[in-house]
Amino acid sequence: MKVNRSELLKILDAAKPGLASKEIIQQQVHFIFTGEAVTTYNDKICIIAPYPTDIKFSVKGDEFYKILDGISDAEVEITQDEKQVKIKSKKTKAGLSTLLEENEKVEKLIAKLQKITSEKRFFRVLPEDFIDGMFLCMFTASKDMTTGVNCCVGVRKNEVLSTDKLRLSRYEMKSEIKDEMLIPGQEVMELVKYKVTKYGLSDGWVHFMTDDGVMFNCRTMAGVYPFDRISSYFKKRKDAITLPEELRGVMQNAIVMASGDVDIAKTVEVTIDNGAITCRSEKERGWMEKTVDFDYNGKKLHFFVNPIFMAQILVSATSLSLLQGGEYPDKAQFSNESFMHLIALPT
Repeated sequence: MKVNRSELLKILDAAKPGLASKEIIQQQVHFIFTGEAVTTYNDKICIIAPYPTDIKFSVKGDEFYKILDGISDAEVEITQDEKQVKIKSKKTKAGLSTLLEENEKVEKLIAKLQKITSEKRFFRVLPEDFIDGMFLCMFTASKDMTTGVNCCVGVRKNEVLSTDKLRLSRYEMKSEIKDEMLIPGQEVMELVKYKVTKYGLSDGWVHFMTDDGVMFNCRTMAGVYPFDRISSYFKKRKDAITLPEELRGVMQNAIVMASGDVDIAKTVEVTIDNGAITCRSEKERGWMEKTVDFDYNGKKLHFFVNPIFMAQILVSATSLSLLQGGEYPDKAQFSNESFMHLIALPT
């Protein structure tokens, strides 16, 4: 079987997120060529990328990809015997072990997913900015899987929501969906790499489709997500100020001298007054202070913030409102036209 190397690499790139990072089960680190598609499955994500072939085989993903990527010829020949898949170009020859009978379990799953998603009217149209909302909210989902639904990005109607109990994010999509989704944040980080336009739900799975026919399937989480409670924290405010873009770089620099033994505990002191923003970070071994010019003539603002969290959010939203909770503000709300983000401030 002769194939265009660049086209095959493009298909493998589309299927890569379904490869497991560790070889616990051999199939989960393999590209599986079914004859109709290249598929991958790592127990959480299953990718099905259309790619017809004359032969069916399963081969270790990283080795197969690196061999093809290291070939300069436009065309390669791929053949199979009882023990190996062989790759041949003008200047390169390689052979890789292949799985045969061991593929049965994964192939049954793939066949099941394909059958479910092939049903008439299974897929529905996604809002055009669905991926934008998922991208903006994914970093606020908890990384701790023991927190249950808090490790997910929740989608309901025109809202995309997430929280790790220290931060909350909300994105308002341009249109609504009819279903609710709870997708683990780790899977969302892979999903946002795809230009998906349609979706469908089945038992324990959400299925997305691109216009090129690539299907991204991932497991969903069962549970009651606090949609209403998260939404209730967000209100449009008239006292918002627009922060300068260079403040993000200052926050990244301030991390070096910020107090706190772990990232989540680091703190920087911020003062906005007299046409400037002053950021001071200090710990036992020293301190650092940086000032940014800022056209501001309002009342003095003074608060403490985690510099890592603030640097992350300033990429997407620079409009700031402080919510008073005593001597110092206890929350900071950042926003743009469709996106709002709330950070709990250290006191």
